[in-house]
Amino acid sequence: MALFLLASFPLFSLLLVWLPWRPERAPDMTFLVGTFFKGLLMFFPGLLAILIVRGIFGFSYAGFVLFLSLLQRDQLVPLLAAIASLLILRSNLQISGTEEENFLGVFVFLAGFMTMQNITDVLRAWGNWNSYLLFLLPMQRLATVLLISLIAHKFFPWEGRDAVFLIVIATAISAAFTVPAFFSYSREGWAVLLTVLPLLAAVLWFTMKFPRVVRA
Repeated sequence: MALFLLASFPLFSLLLVWLPWRPERAPDMTFLVGTFFKGLLMFFPGLLAILIVRGIFGFSYAGFVLFLSLLQRDQLVPLLAAIASLLILRSNLQISGTEEENFLGVFVFLAGFMTMQNITDVLRAWGNWNSYLLFLLPMQRLATVLLISLIAHKFFPWEGRDAVFLIVIATAISAAFTVPAFFSYSREGWAVLLTVLPLLAAVLWFTMKFPRVVRA
């Protein structure tokens, strides 16, 4: 039941890495695997911040407070923790300004972080799994990470004002995806539509940004 939630990021990362990127512009497999595991390991210090925020704000199912609860628990706080980890390690990661390497490096790092977040969510909700947790949430996170990875090159090297812009955009994307998360409790059809369409749009943007890789 939880297979899609657990495997979505690792499988999508493998799919991207195995595409026919130009060797002179894309990093090698060793770099990408190492970056994925760095993201995975950075989840553990990030988890402390996530748990502190959850402890402060809690979770409520009452009206608009449910929207805010979903925003901080499922979308914004995990994403900001992942981006903060990326910014902290940016010099250690050695991601270049080359568009292809920048995209792949950011994606696999965030994918590693979010893989652990998905595993944590499986354990947190053990025995109370639903369609939102198992399918909609991982699709929303996948679309979010794909969009951030496509945008990140414009703000490289993610310092000063550029880092702030990246965080602001991540916040806006998180807020947008909280809408279908909120609808999943009352209007499941709308929740599915508002999850799938942005994911398809992100994939379409990827194909337009790297057309040679897709056509090869």
